[in-house]
Amino acid sequence: MSRRFFELILAIKRKCQCNEEQIRKELGLTAAQLGALIVLDDRTEVAGCEFARRMGLSASRGSRVLNSLVAAGYVATHVRAEDRRTIQVTLTDKGRRMKGRIADRMTDCESRICDRLDHSDLRQVRAALERLEAVL
Repeated sequence: MSRRFFELILAIKRKCQCNEEQIRKELGLTAAQLGALIVLDDRTEVAGCEFARRMGLSASRGSRVLNSLVAAGYVATHVRAEDRRTIQVTLTDKGRRMKGRIADRMTDCESRICDRLDHSDLRQVRAALERLEAVL
């Protein structure tokens, strides 16, 4: 009997979470910090509300994550002169270095996956994952 589609998704999610946990432990990051550093751009500022949206968080939870990143020295925030209600977020040099380390770990993880697939399978898996993300 074949597994349900959702069961397969959950199985993949668990395996990805194990890899994510290993990366977080190696780098000394919380899950929220890792996710935040992944969604922030290296060279551009983002509004605090946009940051929360990218993270899939409420504004208040996004604010707490930002405070954690500021305290760790990974991001800097400032109030926009044109709209004092808007906080702008940018990576610090330390944040950019950590983002680079995260990218290296993600590349290693992707290589372990991709090395087991031929080019055609890899294209199909990528297309299926992109489609799945779009419909979810």
